[in-house]
Amino acid sequence: MSLLHAEYLKLSRRRLYYMMVIILAALVGLLAFFLLIFAQIAPELAEGVPVLEKPMAYIFGAQQVAGQTWFPLILAVVMLGSEFGSTVWATALTRDPRRVNQISARFVVLALASLLAIGAGIAGWSIVTAIAVPGEGGPGVDEWLGLVWKVGLIELAWTAIGLGAVALLRSVGPAIGAALALYFIDPILGLWGPWETVSLSAATTSLFQIDFAGGFGVTFMSNLSLPHAVAVILGWTAVGLFLTWWGLHRRDA
Repeated sequence: MSLLHAEYLKLSRRRLYYMMVIILAALVGLLAFFLLIFAQIAPELAEGVPVLEKPMAYIFGAQQVAGQTWFPLILAVVMLGSEFGSTVWATALTRDPRRVNQISARFVVLALASLLAIGAGIAGWSIVTAIAVPGEGGPGVDEWLGLVWKVGLIELAWTAIGLGAVALLRSVGPAIGAALALYFIDPILGLWGPWETVSLSAATTSLFQIDFAGGFGVTFMSNLSLPHAVAVILGWTAVGLFLTWWGLHRRDA
């Protein structure tokens, strides 16, 4: 618990997290405007873009916000990577030399911080949906609870990948480059059938099981079943955590 508290204090005192939350809020606001409102106020300019309606707009929005996986990636890379450029990591090991405990504390705190930020983004999208989107109804309690564990699972995986990247490369800049390369390349590779079966981006999309009859379907759907998607995300999480442990073990050897 002391390690968790220390990581919480470290994160809460960094302006980085709050700046990233502001950037996330701006991106979610733009997405909400163009996907929820623009087609209503300027249909002639939004030709071919379907008008989303309740209750589907809520789940679609959760998918779009949860898809901002750059947030846990960059947060994990910068928070752990910044420790390598100072004595923070070495000092932490003098207090508790067990790397598994050190990694676990950072992993839990960073994933929860990402979940909180993404959850706030989903809440913001839902408010816009409730006010500005036509239709009636919304997700039930069980569906909202389902969103919590799905988004939490996504944050665990992408946080682990970020930690693994910086632990292996030992530098913030190259690690951010590698992590963002995965963020952008993985969805493209996911269009290829064999890779789709192990694609983290495809699994992230598949958690929400959205089925559109109109123009968004091809873009935002994946063929993975829910159990398959969960297995892929857990697999990537395990890979990321193993790479984190291995990279730190090599660094400190």
